Amino acid sequence: MLILNHRYTFIFSLLVVLGMAVNPVCAQVGDLPDTVEVDKVPVLSEVSVMVDYGKLIAGLVLDTETKYEVGAQVVFYNKLVLVGEYGIATLNPRGAYVNADYQSEGSYYRVGLGYKIDMNQKNNFYLGIRYGHSTYSDQGNVRIVSESGIYDTFLYPFEREDIHAQWFEAVLSSERRIWKGLYAGFNLRLRVMIDYDNQAPLDVFSIPGYGRTFDHTVPAANLYIKYSFERF
Repeated sequence: MLILNHRYTFIFSLLVVLGMAVNPVCAQVGDLPDTVEVDKVPVLSEVSVMVDYGKLIAGLVLDTETKYEVGAQVVFYNKLVLVGEYGIATLNPRGAYVNADYQSEGSYYRVGLGYKIDMNQKNNFYLGIRYGHSTYSDQGNVRIVSESGIYDTFLYPFEREDIHAQWFEAVLSSERRIWKGLYAGFNLRLRVMIDYDNQAPLDVFSIPGYGRTFDHTVPAANLYIKYSFERF
């Protein structure tokens, strides 16, 4: 039932975004007198490619994670946005479990729709929703130590392959043009878990692209560089 509720929420949000994209254009055209010629907004207004440089910097500074993420964005009628993102990650969280080493690694993608708001000639603002999916593996070693020293330390290694997870995201984005088609911006995300493959006896701790499994909602932020091809 929880999964169905999330899906209905996602479908309702999608309809809201589509309505926002269509209504402003219709309102602008309908309010103009018949004698005024309306400038045609191109159907395909913008195609962009993005790199998450925040994850690159974090991987250089921290020894607990290595992440790479790229994305693409297509804008229709200068309002409706189609977004796709792909990333790979290796996570080595400290203190994931007591007396255990833990690592998860894999790939993930996100797809979704958004609405673009032109603040001025240099600044843009976006509202969007995403569906995310991750395919990954995890591994580790559990150590059981005899406090008396009578028994040898017991090691229990584990490794699980082909694990899956899926979630939704609400995304707020802001960006600024720094040179011609080059933009710098950031995303604020709120991730909501749909479902993931539970594991026993030791469950998955962290999911590439999502975060820790015991958090049903995960806030996140990332920095990106984008180059936009805007002349169509």
